[in-house]
Amino acid sequence: MFFFFNDDDNKIGVPGFEQTIKPILLALKELGGKASVSELDEVVIRIMNLSPEVLEIMHKGSRNRKEIEYRMAWGRTYLKKYGLITNRARGIWELTDKFDGDIGKIDVDEIVQKVRSGSESDGDAKLRLTGFESALAFENMVKGLLHETAGKEERCVPKDELAAGNFAYDVLLPNGLENNAEEMKCVIQYIGESKQMIQEFFDKVKERLANFFEEDKILVITNIFIPEEDKGIFGDRVLIWDREDLLDRIEPEASYAQYLINPQQALIKDVVVNGESEEKRHIKRNQYIRQIKDAFHKQDMVLFLGAGVSIDGGVPLWESLIKTLHISMLSGLTKDDKLSFKQQEMIRELAEYNGMESPLIQMRYIRAAFSNNEYYKLVHSALYGQAINIDTKLLNAIAKISTPQRAYCGIKSIITYNFDDLLERKLAQRDIQYHVISDEMDRQMVDKLNIYHVHGYLPSDFSQTGDKPNLIFSEEDYHRVYQDSYSWSNLAQLSALRENTCLFIGCSLTDPNLRRLLDVAARIDEKPRHYAFLKKRKLERKQNGESVNKEILNVYRRIDDNIQTAYYKNLGLNIIWIDEYEEIPYILNGFLQ
Repeated sequence: MFFFFNDDDNKIGVPGFEQTIKPILLALKELGGKASVSELDEVVIRIMNLSPEVLEIMHKGSRNRKEIEYRMAWGRTYLKKYGLITNRARGIWELTDKFDGDIGKIDVDEIVQKVRSGSESDGDAKLRLTGFESALAFENMVKGLLHETAGKEERCVPKDELAAGNFAYDVLLPNGLENNAEEMKCVIQYIGESKQMIQEFFDKVKERLANFFEEDKILVITNIFIPEEDKGIFGDRVLIWDREDLLDRIEPEASYAQYLINPQQALIKDVVVNGESEEKRHIKRNQYIRQIKDAFHKQDMVLFLGAGVSIDGGVPLWESLIKTLHISMLSGLTKDDKLSFKQQEMIRELAEYNGMESPLIQMRYIRAAFSNNEYYKLVHSALYGQAINIDTKLLNAIAKISTPQRAYCGIKSIITYNFDDLLERKLAQRDIQYHVISDEMDRQMVDKLNIYHVHGYLPSDFSQTGDKPNLIFSEEDYHRVYQDSYSWSNLAQLSALRENTCLFIGCSLTDPNLRRLLDVAARIDEKPRHYAFLKKRKLERKQNGESVNKEILNVYRRIDDNIQTAYYKNLGLNIIWIDEYEEIPYILNGFLQ
Protein backbone atom coordinates (compact mmCIF):
# COMPACT_ATOMS: atom_id res chain seq x y z
CA MET A 1 0.00 0.00 0.00
CA PHE A 2 1.32 3.40 -0.96
CA PHE A 3 0.72 6.88 0.36
CA PHE A 4 0.71 9.24 -2.59
CA PHE A 5 -0.78 12.50 -3.80
CA ASN A 6 -3.73 12.28 -6.17
CA ASP A 7 -5.53 14.99 -8.11
CA ASP A 8 -9.23 14.59 -7.48
CA ASP A 9 -11.87 16.28 -9.64
CA ASN A 10 -11.65 19.68 -7.96
CA LYS A 11 -7.82 19.83 -7.92
CA ILE A 12 -7.08 19.34 -11.59
CA GLY A 13 -4.60 21.96 -12.70
CA VAL A 14 -2.92 22.38 -9.31
CA PRO A 15 0.81 21.70 -9.75
CA GLY A 16 2.22 18.70 -7.90
CA PHE A 17 4.65 19.46 -5.07
CA GLU A 18 7.56 18.34 -7.30
CA GLN A 19 6.70 21.15 -9.72
CA THR A 20 7.09 23.75 -6.94
CA ILE A 21 10.69 22.77 -6.11
CA LYS A 22 12.52 24.84 -8.73
CA PRO A 23 10.20 27.87 -8.37
CA ILE A 24 10.86 27.87 -4.58
CA LEU A 25 14.61 28.07 -5.21
CA LEU A 26 14.12 30.79 -7.84
CA ALA A 27 11.88 32.78 -5.49
CA LEU A 28 14.34 32.59 -2.58
CA LYS A 29 17.15 33.64 -4.90
CA GLU A 30 15.08 36.60 -6.08
CA LEU A 31 14.26 37.54 -2.47
CA GLY A 32 17.93 37.70 -1.50
CA GLY A 33 18.19 34.17 -0.12
CA LYS A 34 15.81 34.63 2.81
CA ALA A 35 12.05 35.16 3.15
CA SER A 36 8.95 34.48 5.22
CA VAL A 37 6.47 31.82 4.09
CA SER A 38 3.96 34.42 2.87
CA GLU A 39 6.63 36.35 0.91
CA LEU A 40 7.98 33.15 -0.57
CA ASP A 41 4.58 31.76 -1.57
CA GLU A 42 3.62 35.04 -3.26
CA VAL A 43 6.73 35.03 -5.47
CA VAL A 44 6.44 31.29 -6.25
CA ILE A 45 2.83 31.80 -7.42
CA ARG A 46 3.94 34.65 -9.65
CA ILE A 47 6.83 32.64 -11.11
CA MET A 48 4.52 29.70 -11.84
CA ASN A 49 1.93 32.04 -13.40
CA LEU A 50 -0.99 30.22 -11.83
CA SER A 51 -4.55 31.10 -12.80
CA PRO A 52 -7.01 32.64 -10.31
CA GLU A 53 -9.13 29.49 -10.58
CA VAL A 54 -6.25 27.27 -9.43
CA LEU A 55 -5.38 29.68 -6.62
CA GLU A 56 -8.93 29.48 -5.23
CA ILE A 57 -8.96 25.68 -4.84
CA MET A 58 -9.07 24.87 -1.15
CA HIS A 59 -7.22 22.02 0.49
CA LYS A 60 -9.71 19.30 1.38
CA GLY A 61 -10.83 19.49 4.98
CA SER A 62 -9.45 23.01 5.46
CA ARG A 63 -11.38 26.29 5.64
CA ASN A 64 -8.45 28.63 5.17
CA ARG A 65 -5.65 26.77 3.43
CA LYS A 66 -5.33 26.70 -0.35
CA GLU A 67 -4.27 23.51 -2.08
CA ILE A 68 -1.30 25.20 -3.76
CA GLU A 69 -0.06 26.40 -0.34
CA TYR A 70 -0.23 22.82 0.91
CA ARG A 71 1.81 21.54 -2.02
CA MET A 72 4.38 24.32 -1.75
CA ALA A 73 4.83 23.29 1.89
CA TRP A 74 5.70 19.77 0.72
CA GLY A 75 8.12 21.26 -1.78
CA ARG A 76 9.90 23.17 1.01
CA THR A 77 10.01 20.02 3.14
CA TYR A 78 11.77 18.07 0.40
CA LEU A 79 14.23 20.88 -0.29
CA LYS A 80 15.03 21.07 3.43
CA LYS A 81 15.60 17.32 3.67
CA TYR A 82 17.86 17.52 0.63
CA GLY A 83 19.81 20.35 2.24
CA LEU A 84 19.23 23.23 -0.22
CA ILE A 85 17.09 25.36 2.11
CA THR A 86 16.60 25.62 5.86
CA ASN A 87 14.34 27.33 8.42
CA ARG A 88 16.45 28.22 11.44
CA ALA A 89 13.66 30.54 12.62
CA ARG A 90 10.01 29.45 12.56
CA GLY A 91 8.30 30.57 9.34
CA ILE A 92 11.54 32.00 7.85
CA TRP A 93 13.22 30.13 5.00
CA GLU A 94 16.67 30.68 3.53
CA LEU A 95 19.04 29.13 1.04
CA THR A 96 21.97 27.05 2.30
CA ASP A 97 25.55 27.00 1.02
CA LYS A 98 24.74 23.74 -0.79
CA PHE A 99 22.76 25.73 -3.39
CA ASP A 100 25.20 27.46 -5.76
CA GLY A 101 22.51 29.50 -7.54
CA ASP A 102 22.49 27.41 -10.73
CA ILE A 103 18.86 26.31 -11.23
CA GLY A 104 19.87 24.46 -14.39
CA LYS A 105 21.76 21.90 -12.32
CA ILE A 106 18.75 21.06 -10.19
CA ASP A 107 17.35 17.59 -10.89
CA VAL A 108 13.91 17.41 -9.24
CA ASP A 109 13.59 13.65 -9.69
CA GLU A 110 16.92 13.12 -7.99
CA ILE A 111 15.88 15.29 -5.03
CA VAL A 112 12.64 13.38 -4.54
CA GLN A 113 14.29 9.98 -4.87
CA LYS A 114 17.19 10.69 -2.54
CA VAL A 115 14.99 12.22 0.14
CA ARG A 116 12.67 9.23 0.06
CA SER A 117 15.45 6.68 0.05
CA GLY A 118 17.47 8.51 2.69
CA SER A 119 20.68 7.74 0.81
CA GLU A 120 22.64 8.63 -2.29
CA SER A 121 21.01 5.83 -4.24
CA ASP A 122 17.70 5.88 -6.05
CA GLY A 123 14.69 5.35 -3.81
CA ASP A 124 11.10 4.35 -4.27
CA ALA A 125 9.20 6.80 -6.44
CA LYS A 126 6.25 6.81 -4.06
CA LEU A 127 5.75 7.44 -0.36
CA ARG A 128 5.88 3.89 0.85
CA LEU A 129 4.50 2.56 4.13
CA THR A 130 4.76 -1.22 3.98
CA GLY A 131 6.46 -3.98 5.90
CA PHE A 132 6.63 -4.49 9.65
CA GLU A 133 8.91 -1.58 10.42
CA SER A 134 6.47 0.74 8.68
CA ALA A 135 3.61 -0.38 10.96
CA LEU A 136 5.51 1.18 13.83
CA ALA A 137 6.33 4.20 11.67
CA PHE A 138 2.66 4.59 10.82
CA GLU A 139 1.65 4.46 14.48
CA ASN A 140 4.27 7.06 15.44
CA MET A 141 3.21 9.34 12.59
CA VAL A 142 -0.47 9.16 13.57
CA LYS A 143 0.30 9.88 17.23
CA GLY A 144 2.35 12.91 16.16
CA LEU A 145 -0.52 14.17 14.00
CA LEU A 146 -3.05 13.74 16.83
CA HIS A 147 -0.83 15.57 19.33
CA GLU A 148 -0.23 18.50 16.98
CA THR A 149 -3.89 18.76 15.95
CA ALA A 150 -5.06 18.71 19.57
CA GLY A 151 -2.51 21.40 20.42
CA LYS A 152 -3.69 23.71 17.64
CA GLU A 153 -7.29 23.27 18.74
CA GLU A 154 -6.29 23.90 22.37
CA ARG A 155 -7.67 20.53 23.44
CA CYS A 156 -6.28 18.34 26.22
CA VAL A 157 -3.10 16.58 25.17
CA PRO A 158 -3.87 13.07 23.86
CA LYS A 159 -2.70 10.21 26.06
CA ASP A 160 -1.30 7.03 24.63
CA GLU A 161 -2.62 3.69 25.84
CA LEU A 162 0.08 3.31 28.50
CA ALA A 163 -0.58 6.63 30.23
CA ALA A 164 -4.33 6.11 29.93
CA GLY A 165 -4.07 2.74 31.64
CA ASN A 166 -6.26 1.02 29.04
CA PHE A 167 -4.93 -1.24 26.34
CA ALA A 168 -7.97 -1.73 24.12
CA TYR A 169 -7.14 1.48 22.27
CA ASP A 170 -3.95 3.25 21.24
CA VAL A 171 -4.66 6.91 22.04
CA LEU A 172 -7.20 8.62 24.31
CA LEU A 173 -8.54 11.99 23.09
CA PRO A 174 -10.06 13.50 26.30
CA ASN A 175 -11.87 16.35 24.50
CA GLY A 176 -12.30 14.77 21.11
CA LEU A 177 -10.90 16.32 17.94
CA GLU A 178 -12.12 18.65 15.19
CA ASN A 179 -15.93 18.65 15.17
CA ASN A 180 -16.19 16.03 17.94
CA ALA A 181 -16.08 17.54 21.44
CA GLU A 182 -16.68 14.29 23.37
CA GLU A 183 -14.01 11.95 24.66
CA MET A 184 -12.81 9.66 21.87
CA LYS A 185 -10.76 6.48 21.96
CA CYS A 186 -8.47 6.05 18.99
CA VAL A 187 -7.56 2.74 17.40
CA ILE A 188 -4.60 2.80 14.98
CA GLN A 189 -4.99 -0.12 12.60
CA TYR A 190 -2.16 -0.69 10.14
CA ILE A 191 -2.81 -3.15 7.30
CA GLY A 192 0.01 -4.69 5.24
CA GLU A 193 -0.15 -5.34 1.53
CA SER A 194 -2.54 -8.19 0.70
CA LYS A 195 -5.26 -9.09 -1.76
CA GLN A 196 -8.00 -8.66 0.86
CA MET A 197 -6.84 -5.50 2.60
CA ILE A 198 -10.28 -3.97 3.21
CA GLN A 199 -11.75 -7.22 4.51
CA GLU A 200 -8.72 -7.71 6.76
CA PHE A 201 -9.23 -4.17 8.09
CA PHE A 202 -12.90 -4.81 8.92
CA ASP A 203 -12.06 -8.14 10.61
CA LYS A 204 -9.31 -6.65 12.78
CA VAL A 205 -11.35 -3.58 13.76
CA LYS A 206 -14.37 -5.75 14.61
CA GLU A 207 -12.16 -7.85 16.88
CA ARG A 208 -10.78 -4.77 18.65
CA LEU A 209 -14.20 -3.11 19.02
CA ALA A 210 -15.34 -6.09 21.11
CA ASN A 211 -13.22 -4.64 23.96
CA PHE A 212 -15.14 -1.34 24.10
CA PHE A 213 -18.34 -0.25 25.83
CA GLU A 214 -21.39 0.54 23.72
CA GLU A 215 -21.31 4.22 24.67
CA ASP A 216 -17.65 4.70 23.66
CA LYS A 217 -16.92 7.11 20.81
CA ILE A 218 -14.16 5.61 18.69
CA LEU A 219 -11.84 7.01 16.01
CA VAL A 220 -10.26 4.33 13.81
CA ILE A 221 -7.25 5.43 11.74
CA THR A 222 -5.85 3.22 9.00
CA ASN A 223 -3.23 3.40 6.26
CA ILE A 224 -5.41 1.99 3.47
CA PHE A 225 -8.19 3.49 1.37
CA ILE A 226 -11.74 2.76 2.58
CA PRO A 227 -14.65 3.58 0.21
CA GLU A 228 -16.88 6.32 1.61
CA GLU A 229 -19.95 4.09 1.56
CA ASP A 230 -18.17 1.55 3.80
CA LYS A 231 -17.04 3.98 6.52
CA GLY A 232 -20.35 3.72 8.38
CA ILE A 233 -20.23 -0.08 8.67
CA PHE A 234 -19.66 0.02 12.45
CA GLY A 235 -22.35 2.60 13.17
CA ASP A 236 -22.39 6.25 14.22
CA ARG A 237 -20.17 5.78 17.26
CA VAL A 238 -17.18 4.80 15.07
CA LEU A 239 -15.46 7.41 12.88
CA ILE A 240 -12.96 6.15 10.30
CA TRP A 241 -10.01 8.10 8.91
CA ASP A 242 -8.43 6.33 5.98
CA ARG A 243 -5.35 7.11 3.89
CA GLU A 244 -7.00 10.00 2.06
CA ASP A 245 -8.29 11.55 5.28
CA LEU A 246 -4.80 11.45 6.74
CA LEU A 247 -3.20 13.07 3.71
CA ASP A 248 -5.74 15.87 3.93
CA ARG A 249 -4.74 16.57 7.54
CA ILE A 250 -0.98 16.09 7.52
CA GLU A 251 1.12 19.23 7.78
CA PRO A 252 4.10 18.79 5.44
CA GLU A 253 6.45 20.82 7.62
CA ALA A 254 5.55 19.03 10.86
CA SER A 255 8.16 16.68 12.34
CA TYR A 256 5.85 13.66 12.11
CA ALA A 257 5.58 14.15 8.32
CA GLN A 258 9.07 12.65 8.00
CA TYR A 259 7.39 9.27 8.47
CA LEU A 260 5.76 9.76 5.08
CA ILE A 261 9.01 10.68 3.38
CA ASN A 262 11.37 8.14 4.89
CA PRO A 263 9.76 6.02 7.64
CA GLN A 264 12.86 3.97 8.43
CA GLN A 265 15.08 7.03 8.86
CA ALA A 266 12.43 8.73 11.01
CA LEU A 267 12.16 5.62 13.17
CA ILE A 268 15.91 5.52 13.74
CA LYS A 269 15.89 9.17 14.78
CA ASP A 270 13.01 8.53 17.18
CA VAL A 271 14.79 5.54 18.67
CA VAL A 272 18.12 7.30 19.20
CA VAL A 273 16.90 10.78 20.14
CA ASN A 274 13.60 10.12 21.88
CA GLY A 275 13.10 6.45 22.64
CA GLU A 276 11.32 5.44 25.82
CA SER A 277 11.75 6.77 29.33
CA GLU A 278 12.45 4.41 32.20
CA GLU A 279 8.96 5.09 33.54
CA LYS A 280 7.31 4.20 30.24
CA ARG A 281 9.44 1.07 29.95
CA HIS A 282 8.26 0.00 33.41
CA ILE A 283 4.62 0.58 32.44
CA LYS A 284 5.11 -1.43 29.27
CA ARG A 285 6.71 -4.26 31.21
CA ASN A 286 3.57 -4.54 33.36
CA GLN A 287 1.42 -4.34 30.25
CA TYR A 288 3.39 -7.14 28.57
CA ILE A 289 3.10 -9.37 31.63
CA ARG A 290 -0.69 -8.87 31.64
CA GLN A 291 -0.84 -9.72 27.94
CA ILE A 292 1.23 -12.88 28.43
CA LYS A 293 -0.98 -13.92 31.30
CA ASP A 294 -4.04 -13.35 29.12
CA ALA A 295 -2.54 -15.52 26.33
CA PHE A 296 -1.79 -18.22 28.92
CA HIS A 297 -5.41 -18.29 30.11
CA LYS A 298 -6.59 -18.40 26.50
CA GLN A 299 -4.46 -21.55 25.99
CA ASP A 300 -2.46 -19.78 23.30
CA MET A 301 1.04 -19.84 24.82
CA VAL A 302 4.09 -21.70 23.54
CA LEU A 303 7.31 -21.58 25.55
CA PHE A 304 10.69 -21.22 23.82
CA LEU A 305 13.43 -22.34 26.22
CA GLY A 306 17.18 -21.71 26.01
CA ALA A 307 20.30 -22.64 27.94
CA GLY A 308 19.47 -20.19 30.73
CA VAL A 309 16.72 -22.57 31.90
CA SER A 310 19.17 -25.39 32.71
CA ILE A 311 22.20 -23.52 34.01
CA ASP A 312 21.00 -23.40 37.64
CA GLY A 313 20.39 -27.14 37.38
CA GLY A 314 24.09 -27.81 36.81
CA VAL A 315 24.16 -28.06 33.00
CA PRO A 316 27.07 -26.00 31.63
CA LEU A 317 26.52 -23.18 29.18
CA TRP A 318 27.79 -23.51 25.64
CA GLU A 319 31.21 -22.00 26.25
CA SER A 320 31.91 -24.25 29.23
CA LEU A 321 30.56 -27.29 27.43
CA ILE A 322 32.76 -26.67 24.40
CA LYS A 323 35.85 -26.12 26.55
CA THR A 324 35.25 -29.48 28.22
CA LEU A 325 34.93 -31.16 24.83
CA HIS A 326 38.02 -29.30 23.54
CA ILE A 327 40.12 -30.58 26.44
CA SER A 328 38.89 -34.14 25.87
CA MET A 329 39.74 -33.87 22.18
CA LEU A 330 43.31 -32.68 22.87
CA SER A 331 43.82 -35.36 25.53
CA GLY A 332 42.81 -38.01 23.06
CA LEU A 333 44.97 -36.66 20.26
CA THR A 334 48.11 -36.36 22.45
CA LYS A 335 47.85 -39.66 24.33
CA ASP A 336 50.51 -41.27 22.12
CA ASP A 337 52.98 -38.43 22.45
CA LYS A 338 54.46 -39.83 25.67
CA LEU A 339 53.84 -36.59 27.51
CA SER A 340 54.47 -36.46 31.22
CA PHE A 341 51.56 -35.88 33.58
CA LYS A 342 52.71 -32.28 34.08
CA GLN A 343 52.91 -31.70 30.31
CA GLN A 344 49.40 -33.12 29.90
CA GLU A 345 48.20 -30.69 32.59
CA MET A 346 49.80 -27.81 30.67
CA ILE A 347 47.99 -28.90 27.47
CA ARG A 348 44.70 -28.92 29.36
CA GLU A 349 45.37 -25.45 30.74
CA LEU A 350 46.14 -24.13 27.26
CA ALA A 351 42.87 -25.62 26.01
CA GLU A 352 41.04 -24.08 28.93
CA TYR A 353 42.21 -20.55 28.29
CA ASN A 354 42.99 -20.48 24.57
CA GLY A 355 39.98 -21.61 22.62
CA MET A 356 39.15 -20.48 19.08
CA GLU A 357 37.17 -17.27 18.67
CA SER A 358 34.07 -19.01 17.32
CA PRO A 359 32.51 -21.87 19.35
CA LEU A 360 30.97 -23.19 16.11
CA ILE A 361 34.42 -23.49 14.52
CA GLN A 362 35.73 -25.30 17.61
CA MET A 363 32.86 -27.78 17.49
CA ARG A 364 33.47 -28.50 13.82
CA TYR A 365 36.95 -29.81 14.61
CA ILE A 366 35.98 -31.43 17.90
CA ARG A 367 33.17 -33.28 16.13
CA ALA A 368 35.52 -34.50 13.41
CA ALA A 369 37.96 -35.97 15.95
CA PHE A 370 35.56 -38.67 17.17
CA SER A 371 33.28 -41.36 15.87
CA ASN A 372 29.53 -40.75 16.25
CA ASN A 373 29.23 -42.93 19.34
CA GLU A 374 32.31 -41.42 20.95
CA TYR A 375 31.09 -37.92 20.18
CA TYR A 376 27.63 -38.42 21.69
CA LYS A 377 29.09 -40.10 24.79
CA LEU A 378 31.52 -37.21 25.18
CA VAL A 379 28.75 -34.60 24.93
CA HIS A 380 26.62 -36.64 27.32
CA SER A 381 29.48 -36.80 29.83
CA ALA A 382 30.06 -33.04 29.55
CA LEU A 383 26.34 -32.31 29.98
CA TYR A 384 25.81 -34.42 33.06
CA GLY A 385 29.35 -34.48 34.45
CA GLN A 386 28.48 -32.51 37.56
CA ALA A 387 25.70 -32.77 40.11
CA ILE A 388 22.31 -32.14 38.49
CA ASN A 389 19.53 -30.34 40.34
CA ILE A 390 16.00 -30.37 38.91
CA ASP A 391 14.57 -28.53 41.90
CA THR A 392 15.41 -25.01 40.72
CA LYS A 393 12.91 -22.15 41.07
CA LEU A 394 12.71 -21.69 37.32
CA LEU A 395 12.12 -25.37 36.49
CA ASN A 396 9.51 -25.54 39.24
CA ALA A 397 7.74 -22.46 37.86
CA ILE A 398 7.75 -23.83 34.30
CA ALA A 399 6.38 -27.16 35.51
CA LYS A 400 3.74 -25.37 37.55
CA ILE A 401 2.34 -23.41 34.60
CA SER A 402 2.62 -26.55 32.42
CA THR A 403 0.28 -28.45 34.76
CA PRO A 404 -3.23 -28.82 33.27
CA GLN A 405 -5.81 -26.94 35.34
CA ARG A 406 -9.54 -27.39 35.63
CA ALA A 407 -10.30 -24.29 33.53
CA TYR A 408 -7.39 -24.49 31.06
CA CYS A 409 -4.65 -26.83 29.89
CA GLY A 410 -1.67 -24.63 30.75
CA ILE A 411 1.13 -24.32 28.21
CA LYS A 412 0.16 -25.37 24.68
CA SER A 413 3.60 -26.78 23.81
CA ILE A 414 7.30 -26.21 24.47
CA ILE A 415 10.13 -25.62 22.02
CA THR A 416 13.57 -26.02 23.55
CA TYR A 417 17.08 -25.49 22.19
CA ASN A 418 18.59 -27.59 24.98
CA PHE A 419 19.91 -31.15 24.63
CA ASP A 420 19.35 -32.07 28.28
CA ASP A 421 16.32 -33.67 29.94
CA LEU A 422 16.09 -31.60 33.13
CA LEU A 423 12.66 -30.29 32.19
CA GLU A 424 11.38 -33.77 31.34
CA ARG A 425 12.60 -35.11 34.68
CA LYS A 426 10.89 -32.25 36.51
CA LEU A 427 7.61 -32.86 34.64
CA ALA A 428 7.80 -36.59 35.37
CA GLN A 429 8.37 -35.79 39.05
CA ARG A 430 5.09 -33.85 38.99
CA ASP A 431 3.22 -36.55 37.04
CA ILE A 432 2.75 -34.25 34.04
CA GLN A 433 2.26 -36.24 30.85
CA TYR A 434 4.67 -35.12 28.12
CA HIS A 435 5.91 -36.30 24.74
CA VAL A 436 9.38 -35.60 23.30
CA ILE A 437 9.74 -34.70 19.62
CA SER A 438 13.36 -34.58 18.45
CA ASP A 439 13.20 -36.00 14.93
CA GLU A 440 11.14 -35.57 11.78
CA MET A 441 9.73 -39.07 12.31
CA ASP A 442 8.26 -38.14 15.71
CA ARG A 443 4.61 -37.11 15.75
CA GLN A 444 2.88 -34.82 18.22
CA MET A 445 0.30 -36.23 20.64
CA VAL A 446 -2.95 -34.45 21.43
CA ASP A 447 -3.27 -35.73 25.01
CA LYS A 448 0.24 -34.83 26.19
CA LEU A 449 2.47 -31.78 26.45
CA ASN A 450 4.63 -31.88 23.33
CA ILE A 451 8.26 -30.84 23.87
CA TYR A 452 10.15 -30.10 20.66
CA HIS A 453 13.94 -30.50 21.02
CA VAL A 454 14.75 -28.64 17.81
CA HIS A 455 18.53 -28.84 18.37
CA GLY A 456 18.50 -32.52 19.34
CA TYR A 457 17.94 -34.55 22.51
CA LEU A 458 20.43 -36.35 24.75
CA PRO A 459 18.67 -37.74 27.86
CA SER A 460 20.56 -38.42 31.07
CA ASP A 461 19.93 -42.16 30.64
CA PHE A 462 22.27 -42.75 27.70
CA SER A 463 20.63 -46.08 26.92
CA GLN A 464 17.55 -44.12 25.79
CA THR A 465 19.57 -42.20 23.23
CA GLY A 466 18.72 -43.12 19.67
CA ASP A 467 21.23 -44.07 17.02
CA LYS A 468 21.54 -40.43 15.98
CA PRO A 469 20.45 -37.72 18.44
CA ASN A 470 20.71 -35.09 15.65
CA LEU A 471 22.51 -32.52 17.80
CA ILE A 472 22.72 -29.05 16.28
CA PHE A 473 26.02 -28.10 17.80
CA SER A 474 28.78 -27.60 15.26
CA GLU A 475 29.19 -25.22 12.33
CA GLU A 476 28.10 -27.71 9.68
CA ASP A 477 24.99 -28.56 11.76
CA TYR A 478 23.93 -24.91 11.75
CA HIS A 479 24.62 -24.55 8.04
CA ARG A 480 22.45 -27.59 7.35
CA VAL A 481 19.49 -26.28 9.37
CA TYR A 482 19.84 -22.74 8.07
CA GLN A 483 19.81 -23.86 4.44
CA ASP A 484 16.93 -26.30 4.82
CA SER A 485 13.88 -24.07 5.15
CA TYR A 486 11.62 -27.12 5.21
CA SER A 487 13.40 -29.03 7.97
CA TRP A 488 11.01 -30.29 10.65
CA SER A 489 12.69 -28.11 13.31
CA ASN A 490 12.34 -24.90 11.28
CA LEU A 491 8.72 -25.69 10.43
CA ALA A 492 7.89 -26.43 14.08
CA GLN A 493 9.33 -23.10 15.22
CA LEU A 494 7.74 -21.13 12.38
CA SER A 495 4.34 -22.72 12.99
CA ALA A 496 4.42 -21.70 16.65
CA LEU A 497 5.57 -18.17 15.82
CA ARG A 498 2.80 -17.70 13.27
CA GLU A 499 -0.08 -19.29 15.14
CA ASN A 500 0.53 -18.67 18.84
CA THR A 501 1.81 -16.24 21.43
CA CYS A 502 5.37 -17.26 22.25
CA LEU A 503 7.39 -16.54 25.39
CA PHE A 504 11.20 -16.86 25.27
CA ILE A 505 12.88 -17.85 28.53
CA GLY A 506 16.63 -18.27 28.99
CA CYS A 507 17.32 -17.49 25.32
CA SER A 508 20.13 -15.12 24.35
CA LEU A 509 18.38 -14.50 20.98
CA THR A 510 21.78 -14.53 19.22
CA ASP A 511 21.08 -17.62 17.10
CA PRO A 512 21.00 -16.35 13.46
CA ASN A 513 18.57 -19.06 12.38
CA LEU A 514 16.12 -18.12 15.15
CA ARG A 515 16.35 -14.45 14.20
CA ARG A 516 15.68 -15.39 10.59
CA LEU A 517 12.55 -17.31 11.59
CA LEU A 518 11.40 -14.44 13.78
CA ASP A 519 11.90 -12.05 10.88
CA VAL A 520 9.86 -14.25 8.54
CA ALA A 521 7.02 -14.61 11.05
CA ALA A 522 7.01 -10.88 11.91
CA ARG A 523 6.20 -9.87 8.33
CA ILE A 524 2.64 -11.12 8.62
CA ASP A 525 1.84 -9.15 11.80
CA GLU A 526 1.20 -5.44 12.18
CA LYS A 527 2.52 -5.40 15.77
CA PRO A 528 4.92 -7.57 17.76
CA ARG A 529 3.01 -10.29 19.62
CA HIS A 530 5.74 -12.47 21.13
CA TYR A 531 7.66 -11.84 24.34
CA ALA A 532 11.14 -12.47 25.73
CA PHE A 533 12.85 -12.04 29.07
CA LEU A 534 16.20 -10.31 28.74
CA LYS A 535 18.52 -9.09 31.46
CA LYS A 536 19.69 -5.51 31.25
CA ARG A 537 23.30 -5.19 30.24
CA LYS A 538 25.69 -3.75 32.79
CA LEU A 539 27.76 -1.05 31.16
CA GLU A 540 31.30 -0.36 32.28
CA ARG A 541 32.01 2.96 33.98
CA LYS A 542 35.54 2.95 32.55
CA GLN A 543 36.82 3.40 29.00
CA ASN A 544 40.51 2.99 28.16
CA GLY A 545 41.25 2.98 31.88
CA GLU A 546 39.44 6.28 32.53
CA SER A 547 36.13 6.74 34.34
CA VAL A 548 33.21 7.77 32.14
CA ASN A 549 31.04 10.70 33.25
CA LYS A 550 27.87 9.34 34.89
CA GLU A 551 25.62 11.60 32.82
CA ILE A 552 27.25 10.44 29.58
CA LEU A 553 26.91 6.82 30.71
CA ASN A 554 23.18 7.31 31.35
CA VAL A 555 22.70 8.87 27.90
CA TYR A 556 24.49 5.95 26.27
CA ARG A 557 22.52 3.43 28.35
CA ARG A 558 19.23 5.04 27.27
CA ILE A 559 20.22 4.97 23.60
CA ASP A 560 21.50 1.41 23.87
CA ASP A 561 18.30 0.21 25.56
CA ASN A 562 16.10 1.96 23.01
CA ILE A 563 18.03 0.55 20.04
CA GLN A 564 17.80 -2.98 21.44
CA THR A 565 14.07 -2.58 22.13
CA ALA A 566 13.40 -1.25 18.62
CA TYR A 567 15.53 -4.00 17.03
CA TYR A 568 13.60 -6.77 18.74
CA LYS A 569 10.29 -5.09 17.90
CA ASN A 570 11.26 -5.39 14.25
CA LEU A 571 11.61 -9.12 14.88
CA GLY A 572 8.15 -9.26 16.44
CA LEU A 573 9.39 -9.42 20.05
CA ASN A 574 8.31 -7.35 23.04
CA ILE A 575 11.16 -7.37 25.54
CA ILE A 576 10.50 -7.71 29.27
CA TRP A 577 13.63 -6.23 30.78
CA ILE A 578 14.71 -7.72 34.09
CA ASP A 579 17.46 -6.79 36.53
CA GLU A 580 17.99 -10.31 37.87
CA TYR A 581 17.05 -13.74 36.53
CA GLU A 582 15.33 -14.53 39.85
CA GLU A 583 12.44 -12.30 38.71
CA ILE A 584 11.36 -14.79 36.01
CA PRO A 585 9.98 -17.58 38.28
CA TYR A 586 8.06 -14.98 40.27
CA ILE A 587 6.43 -13.63 37.07
CA LEU A 588 5.59 -17.14 35.79
CA ASN A 589 3.98 -18.18 39.07
CA GLY A 590 1.81 -15.07 38.80
CA PHE A 591 0.09 -16.57 35.72
CA LEU A 592 -1.93 -18.84 38.02
CA GLN A 593 -3.21 -16.05 40.25
